[in-house]
Amino acid sequence: MKRLLILVLAGSMTLATGFSQNCFTILVGKNASSDGSVFIAHNEDDLNDHNFVDLHKVPRMRHTAGEKQVFLSNTDSIDEVEETFAYFWITGSKYIEEQYLNEWGVAITSNSSRSNVQNGNGRIDHNLRRIVIERARTAREAVKIAGMVVERYGYASSGRIYSIADPNEAWAFEVTNGKHWIARRVPDDEVAIIPNSYVIKDVDEADTANVLASPDIRSYAVENGLYDPQQDRVFNFRKVYGHKNRNNATWNIARKWVVLNQLAPQQYDFNADFPFSFKPKHKINLQDLIDALGNHYENTRFAIHPSALAGSPHYASRLDVTDTLDVCNLYNDYGCITQLRGWLPPDIGNISWISPRYPCIQPFIPWYYGVNRISAGYEKATYAEALHNFNNKNLDYFELYPDHACWVFDDLANRVDSCYGREIGSIRGWKSGFQKDVFERLAEKERDISLTYKTDTDGALRILTDLSNGFAERALNETKDRLMKMKSHGQ
Repeated sequence: MKRLLILVLAGSMTLATGFSQNCFTILVGKNASSDGSVFIAHNEDDLNDHNFVDLHKVPRMRHTAGEKQVFLSNTDSIDEVEETFAYFWITGSKYIEEQYLNEWGVAITSNSSRSNVQNGNGRIDHNLRRIVIERARTAREAVKIAGMVVERYGYASSGRIYSIADPNEAWAFEVTNGKHWIARRVPDDEVAIIPNSYVIKDVDEADTANVLASPDIRSYAVENGLYDPQQDRVFNFRKVYGHKNRNNATWNIARKWVVLNQLAPQQYDFNADFPFSFKPKHKINLQDLIDALGNHYENTRFAIHPSALAGSPHYASRLDVTDTLDVCNLYNDYGCITQLRGWLPPDIGNISWISPRYPCIQPFIPWYYGVNRISAGYEKATYAEALHNFNNKNLDYFELYPDHACWVFDDLANRVDSCYGREIGSIRGWKSGFQKDVFERLAEKERDISLTYKTDTDGALRILTDLSNGFAERALNETKDRLMKMKSHGQ
């Protein structure tokens, strides 16, 4: 009954607004963070009753001459390189649910968008990020590889924004339908916030240290009536190529506005011309990003009334405020904060902090890149099976893997939504305590692990693996305990 209520609400929102597949991302430059980390903070949002989320550690792979990676259409492919890099992979039951971190510390995720280009005849889509992550040693190289692939094959969907980073740089890569793209580097001392609309505006394309783009990005726009240099003068990519239904959507504006005002030194009006990036009011730390991904418009005019539908902000508040969407919302599959620390070996310095389902109720579990095993509850398909089915996700994952951890976290989220106002205080107390334990344990262990790594790399990786999996199993077991208590009370 609870699941039915949520599905009915979700369906009404989708029909009314069309935002069933969305995401939210924050990019933090290394000098804008409190410890020199580069961050990608991301909520993965997709509408599905049973969204499957599986984790994998994929090793380096050698490929024979003539071997190809086939695209989703099964009619196109790209030649494999001789050897592809290893990576940590978050995958799911949708083609768009793909997030990666490779052995060099190159990370990539994406947000859907929509462009004004409708006849670009593109042929590549979700394969793009995998091609990039298997071949790139730096974020800049990843941008260049992505650009070359798009120019050769064309992008199949209307538009998308890829967030790409390494321990030194963070980039926003924006692509339209067809063969046109632009990328802008986030200044080292700034933060960029990306909803589901393009964020790159006016740029100097001659500044190739910070801007890269397809060579005909302007001329194509002129030839197709998207840009008049005499009338508009300044070339604004967002204005020229972005579809007004995304650029002007309240559900995009509101999410950027609330986090911008949370992190920026000044307060922006809702209808202001938001910057591509900004210097934060203080150095950003991991907790700032955890708070941002769990945001529900607290202390703003969009905050939910406590009496509305059990007080749950994940769906109730959106029924009486037209076309708005929380950062942490009904469609969240997970939150992930990728932390990239260049002063440490990649195995230790690069971490995917993952919060299953709702970031507001689940702690962020630290998955070190160096893990050599993923707990059975979080990895049901093998990486080989997942790669085999990369272009075939028409599977009943709930039937295939009924005991996966993701369903447990989904069950708790749905039950909490049914009595949010009554349960959220207890949930927050548990989450805060768990997260505090994680931070303290890592601070205690990392120095010793780093020293061990110099003389006994395998031993250090075993410690890392046990640490990550221990927290993952604890989160799962404690979630199961909370579920049992709620069920015993008829919730």
